[in-house]
Amino acid sequence: MDIKKATLELKVIHSSLKAMSTFAKNFNSETNNQSQVRVRLEELPSISEKFEEVQSVKEELDQRSDDVVMDERAKFRERFYEVKASLLHILEAEESKKSEVTSPSYSITSSHVNNNMMKLPPIELPKFSGDWKEWTSFIDSFNVYFHNNKDMAPVHKLHFLKACLEGQASDIVKSIPTTNENYGQAYDAVTARYENKGAIIQSHIRALFDTPKISIASVIELQRLYHHITSNINALQALGQPIEAWDAWLVTLICNRMDRVTVGEWHVKYNKKDLPEFKEIKEFLFNRIAAYEAGEVNVGASCIKQNVVKSSNKVQEKKVFFVKPANKVTTLYKCPSCNETHRLYQCIGFNDLKVPDRREFVSKNRLCYNCLYSNHQAQDCRFPGCPRCGQKHNSKLHLVQAHENQQTSSETEPIASTSALCFSKGIAQSMHASGDMVMLATAVVYIKDAAGYPQPCRALLDSGSQVNFITDACAQFLGMSKTKCVLPIVGINSMRSDAQRLQPVVMYSRFENFNVSLDLHVLPSIANDMPSQLIRLDQSKIPDIVNEQLADPSYDTPGKIDILLGAEMFYTLFSGEKVAITNSLVFHKTTLGWVLTGRVLNSEVIQSRFSACTCANDATINSALSLFISKSSVRKDEEDEAEQHFKKTHYRDESGRLVVSLPLNTKLSSLGESKHMAQQRFFNLEKRLSKDRELCIAYHKFMSEYLDMNHMELVTNDDSNSQTYYLPHHAVIKEDSITTKLRVVFDGSAPSSSGLSLNDVMLKGPIVQSSLFSILLRFRVHKIALTADVEKMYRQILVTPKDCQLQRIWYRPSPSELLREYNLRTITYGTKSAPYLATRSLVEVAFSAPNEAAQRAIKDDFYVDDLLTGAESSDECFQLYKDVSDTLASRCLPLRKWCTSSSKVLSKLPNSGTDPNHVLQFSEQDAVSTLGIMWQPITDCFCFTLKPWNPPKKMTKRTLLSDINRIYDPLGFLTPVLITGKIFVQQLWVLKIDWDTTLPDDMQHRWKNFYLSLYALDKLAIPRRPLSSNWLNIQLHGFCDASQEAYGACVYARTQNSNGDVETALYVSKSRVAPLHATTIPRLELCGAVLLSDLTTEVISELKKLNINLHQRDVVLWSDSTVVIAWINSTQPLKSCVSNRIAQILDHTDKTQWNHVPTDCNPADLITRGQTVNNLQQCSMWWSGPHWLSKHHTSWPTRTQPVLNEVPEVRPVKLVLQASAQPVDDYPLSKFSKWNHMVRVTAYMLRFISNSQG
Repeated sequence: MDIKKATLELKVIHSSLKAMSTFAKNFNSETNNQSQVRVRLEELPSISEKFEEVQSVKEELDQRSDDVVMDERAKFRERFYEVKASLLHILEAEESKKSEVTSPSYSITSSHVNNNMMKLPPIELPKFSGDWKEWTSFIDSFNVYFHNNKDMAPVHKLHFLKACLEGQASDIVKSIPTTNENYGQAYDAVTARYENKGAIIQSHIRALFDTPKISIASVIELQRLYHHITSNINALQALGQPIEAWDAWLVTLICNRMDRVTVGEWHVKYNKKDLPEFKEIKEFLFNRIAAYEAGEVNVGASCIKQNVVKSSNKVQEKKVFFVKPANKVTTLYKCPSCNETHRLYQCIGFNDLKVPDRREFVSKNRLCYNCLYSNHQAQDCRFPGCPRCGQKHNSKLHLVQAHENQQTSSETEPIASTSALCFSKGIAQSMHASGDMVMLATAVVYIKDAAGYPQPCRALLDSGSQVNFITDACAQFLGMSKTKCVLPIVGINSMRSDAQRLQPVVMYSRFENFNVSLDLHVLPSIANDMPSQLIRLDQSKIPDIVNEQLADPSYDTPGKIDILLGAEMFYTLFSGEKVAITNSLVFHKTTLGWVLTGRVLNSEVIQSRFSACTCANDATINSALSLFISKSSVRKDEEDEAEQHFKKTHYRDESGRLVVSLPLNTKLSSLGESKHMAQQRFFNLEKRLSKDRELCIAYHKFMSEYLDMNHMELVTNDDSNSQTYYLPHHAVIKEDSITTKLRVVFDGSAPSSSGLSLNDVMLKGPIVQSSLFSILLRFRVHKIALTADVEKMYRQILVTPKDCQLQRIWYRPSPSELLREYNLRTITYGTKSAPYLATRSLVEVAFSAPNEAAQRAIKDDFYVDDLLTGAESSDECFQLYKDVSDTLASRCLPLRKWCTSSSKVLSKLPNSGTDPNHVLQFSEQDAVSTLGIMWQPITDCFCFTLKPWNPPKKMTKRTLLSDINRIYDPLGFLTPVLITGKIFVQQLWVLKIDWDTTLPDDMQHRWKNFYLSLYALDKLAIPRRPLSSNWLNIQLHGFCDASQEAYGACVYARTQNSNGDVETALYVSKSRVAPLHATTIPRLELCGAVLLSDLTTEVISELKKLNINLHQRDVVLWSDSTVVIAWINSTQPLKSCVSNRIAQILDHTDKTQWNHVPTDCNPADLITRGQTVNNLQQCSMWWSGPHWLSKHHTSWPTRTQPVLNEVPEVRPVKLVLQASAQPVDDYPLSKFSKWNHMVRVTAYMLRFISNSQG
């Protein structure tokens, strides 16, 4: 018997067992009888024997691990016993029916029933899911019904125990086979886990502290509170806890969970000096519930009922009264523009002004730019910002930019094809043919943030939504923790989406003493701007009381929606009072203020826009593509503009120092006031410094140096007509820095009063230096390495005096001194264009270098201010040092922290009397950071060190990513080790674990073991130079491989000297984690080949810059995949996925360069399988390549291409043979329309031919 036949027979056996299981589950005594059950029970042993026989044969033939084989046996045994137990249970149940004792499946009746008694309904099985509070009642019931029942077989008890357990509790017994012998083990395991009196008591106490708060009193809410409290108290009392001594905190806790009206009634009724007892507040709640049920609850004596206009349609039976103080003085607001009793944003005269004129009016009247009220500034305003751009100014003061004009104009055009995702039902604003618009109720409410401060949020009131929502942006702004909660949402036209998180909040009204706790489901977007168009209403028709308490002061201006309040809150908020201002527009009184609903006529609409639903509209493919192209074009244009600006404006002063001008865009004129914002930020900084003396000393020392070096100057004559911007500043601490531990950074992104920051009006500029990866590749080639950095590079380059006005700061050394204004005179950290201006200045200096070597070093070997270069001899290296340092010094860019791998060169480097860090001196084990990699100059080796790691108490996906990013390995020395961590992190995405969800214990344990093993990295010492000292010939050998989890590539340098000695060493490697979707191994191997071709091309390009030119024969590429080699050499058409990647490979390489290598000689295989640090350290194949690589090429694997009988992924070519033959029209049959006519003519012609021939 072969393995295929054995597998087939096993499938038949499993099918027989499955059929029996189905029979047992669907057994019906009316259609089936006990004989059918007994026949199956008799057949079961033969099935078991047959399984044992066939399984044993399969195990002899199967090459899989013993664990897999044993698992198959265990699964069959468990299912076998379950079927047998089910059949036995059916027999017992049928026999008990004959004795008139009912025992239906999954129900419980007594085995000692008095025949004279009335037949009782069956009792459902007790259930237990792992909640400590349910344990006591569950185990008591289970013991009575099953455990203490001596007439029940243990296997049946175990069957019922499994049926009773749910959730995490079921995991304890899930893997235990259902047999007589295992019941005791299973029962003991469950009781050992949950028979914990201390944990049960704690769970009940936690439940008391987690008692939900009542927002508005009702029968349901009060009953829920009453039963929740009493059930947990009774349980604690049964567990022997001294409930009698807990009156103080129990009464306090219950009062904190009741609504304010009920609390008021409690204090009125029990107005005693002594603390009430628990039984008294319990009795009060009981009576309160009875009063609600009887409909006798009314408003307390301290409140008066409002005069409300009641709706004729009574939807609810319960009466809800909204109250206000009896004596309230209303202060009428006077418009600063026309002196009428309305708000400024409602003033027709103000709205008729152009935006620049409105801004001027607000500034003259010293009003807040954000809410248009007086007595405070925009930076102190709590009102939401502009709904159009999100900046801190009123929408009436929003300056429309060019791209917004384009967008606005496009919104008026009909959209031909869009896809919409609707987040709730029944939310829509419709644009009718007449141009009318329907207003939906909006309100500004306060939501407490994580710090406990109320934040204004704009809410949409929607009676058609069953749940409440909040936008992700608003939830992030509030900063509170969210819980995972997946909620499917069905909207208009059955469009579906999912809310993944739940945000609990406390919402407050801006006008009444009203607050409520809500659970809001988080969505990326709730609705388009509301209303969809700007409207203008006749303010004279709106009563003053409505104007004074508008729920949304910007109800007439399109703005973003932060929150949606559904039907749960909708009807509770409305009081029934309303004011109609037109036939179709009505203001409704709510707890949140007055809201406007109804149809707005076309005459009241100021501008026309496309209608909006509560949905997110995707742009069409064409518009999205054009947007992408336009953004790329704009970015390229801005880079070109910045480059041209630099060339035209930079110059050198009399000392040779470069002076540059800030590259600014056209938005500069819109830059607002930033003086007060920066001043307030400085006051906050002083408070922070006052709490940390060491930080304060270091900060002022840094600023004093700034002033002493004339990098900033005191403002004496302030030109009020020039454009100014005030930069806030703060400290950044870098503990591992050799020279500057603390650095002051300036915030160029702080918004001004117009919402624009300095960075918003700046051009970023292009990248002008080589990439970090390219510099490190070249750094490995030099025989002698040389490093340095520019001292205070940004601050060595001056800014034109005119632009210094845009770099103004507040500063004083001590809070007791006068606060002064300073202009920063140099390029400033934290501004958008600073990196470009500094690096572009360095490139400009390179053009003045005395020779090509110095010019190349300055132009190509600098990464920002760090120099990594080198030379082939000590004399060349020292000459390079002189040329580079002299060139940069002539432009006032001094170099320091010089370091070299040559002791001879180091001895020639002069020391500076003023700077102890001019030349760095190291011992053999000392290392210096070179672009993030630790380099030991004495041994000329790279090394890795990890800082001490304390595993966080709460290990999450976020902390794991932080941990793995602490290991910086740009050249891929540790790829086989780090790929294990990358695969682990990818598994978290597969499990869909949230960012801040605590990982399971087993995953935490695996990660700790992995990360702690990385501390062995300090034993590694990797030579910086992979080339032999006096090499004559150089080759590059690249290897690639892939597995189901990852693919990677590595490149080795093979050099040969004049004596014929060959050295090989790892040059660089890269890896990628395999995509999550299922992909074939050959395709992953092809991805590895693409990665290798790209990596090799980059290495060749960097070597070329060092005048090392490699021929095609000097680059050899290896893969252990015969399929990939066949694809590369194939002339057949391949499927598009494969052919595109093959084309990419052949763009960079030639098919003759690709060869096949056995898997056991492929170092890239180590990448795909992963390695521990200790194994990697001892693995010579990783560090030097396969053993044959250092031998003559005749010892290499045969370079003949493997032959495949059939190449996969070949695109089938359908050939169609189309034969075109011209018919010989010997006789024009189509000329005749009648048969008889054709016969006569034919006969006549034949007769004519016959007569003519004869």
